[in-house]
Amino acid sequence: MARLSVSINNEHRTFALTEKGLKIGRQLDNDIVLNHAIVSRHHAYIELRGRKAWVLDLSSRNGVFVNRLRVKEEDLHDGDSVTIGPFELQFEDRAAQSVVLDDSRYLPLASDAQAVSSEQLPLATLDLQEFYAISMRLNQIVDFRELLDLVMEEVMRVVPAQRGFLLLRKSNELVPMVVVPADQSDVAISSTIVRTALEGGEAVLTRDARLDFAGAESIISANIRSAICVPLLLRGSATGLILLDSPGQNKFNERDRDLVLAIASLATVAIERARLTDELRQQAQLRQNLERFLSPNVASALSRYVAQHGKLWEAQEQQVTVLFADVKGFTSLSERLSPREVQDLLNEYLHEMTDVIFKYNGTVDKYIGDGIMAIFGAPRLPDEPSNEQHAVQAVSAALEMQAAQKRLIDKWDPDKAFTIRVGVNTGLAYTGFFGTSHRLEYTAIGDTVNTASRLESAAEPGSVFVGETTRQTIDGTFTVQEMGELQLKGKAHRVRTYKVLGRRTP
Repeated sequence: MARLSVSINNEHRTFALTEKGLKIGRQLDNDIVLNHAIVSRHHAYIELRGRKAWVLDLSSRNGVFVNRLRVKEEDLHDGDSVTIGPFELQFEDRAAQSVVLDDSRYLPLASDAQAVSSEQLPLATLDLQEFYAISMRLNQIVDFRELLDLVMEEVMRVVPAQRGFLLLRKSNELVPMVVVPADQSDVAISSTIVRTALEGGEAVLTRDARLDFAGAESIISANIRSAICVPLLLRGSATGLILLDSPGQNKFNERDRDLVLAIASLATVAIERARLTDELRQQAQLRQNLERFLSPNVASALSRYVAQHGKLWEAQEQQVTVLFADVKGFTSLSERLSPREVQDLLNEYLHEMTDVIFKYNGTVDKYIGDGIMAIFGAPRLPDEPSNEQHAVQAVSAALEMQAAQKRLIDKWDPDKAFTIRVGVNTGLAYTGFFGTSHRLEYTAIGDTVNTASRLESAAEPGSVFVGETTRQTIDGTFTVQEMGELQLKGKAHRVRTYKVLGRRTP
């Protein structure tokens, strides 16, 4: 069904994922042995659950990472990267073995092999009722992998062959998705036959390739026998192909070719439907995930980018403004209220604060108990110009958060009253996405972030403190009061600090 590839001692190796799974670790009894000091003896296990592959951390010392996010267990998707110690394993959702397009290696199978001809089937023809039944079975399948397997089952049921292949185009490559019978070794098929079917957009039937492709010297020398190759055509373009072959001459006829062609026409539409359904499901899941910490318009733009390019861009260093907000005296408040009251109060507070952050195109990095970390100026699409207003947006959000908090207090009981303090700082930070399509995190790291957190801790209740760079950026937009150079916790040097008094009137 799938495989993992990894470079071990400068040697590229692939491992097929079968029903028994793959054990990964330092000890020699593992299926994939990664001999390194920071790899545990039994580090991870990859298993099949139905047609889905899952990676599990076996309580390792240094963890398992999927697309740079540490996980305990996670389902894998095509192209995911699994990092264990210094090793990076690539997961490929495809047939476990490689299929090589090489006429010179396309050798005949054993001469004594038996192939069942279509005339021996109980059903001599594929009538309309049978065609309808196949169509219904294909259209009832939603899962992409399950559908591909069923297509090949149906093809080889009506046209028995010794081998069957279903390959799909991915970028400029033909990727084997189903190979029957499944094997661990690489297999070869004829590049001439495949090219003829794809370029001509027509089904190819060869009873004896030595005669049918007399112009191809490599096929003549390879002594190819009988084959059927049918392209999967969608709007005039080949999205893949189905190929059957058997040893011996005259193993297939025109009826067999037409049967495969009929099923291929059904399969092409069903495969495209399943692919689009899977893509839409992933986009919706990604958008829902993004909307947890991004404003809806930014989340929508990012999900479109991922749909177009298949991935998010790499982490980068950029100029941002970071905001920290925290509730003053939340611990004592929790002691006076019941756990349910605390939960309701906190949820309503965080909801109001998040709406304000989104209003000013901020990104919620994380909730830290009753605290919030937000980033302004990131993320942005690679082709999008930098946002020069992120400091103004962050301070505007900070002031409105204070106003929103006061509105909440006015409608609550007096015993639920509290104040918040906010720190804002502008500077360079390392920002990026980390995680998988199921769980995605966007974060920023660096001294700019640490200073913003320390400014929040030093801020007076009900106030907004900003650093020097932020003050310079917002000069002319807000009125500030200098608080002097403060010795912030964890900082070697004193930091010049300002309190924002309000927005300047035009």
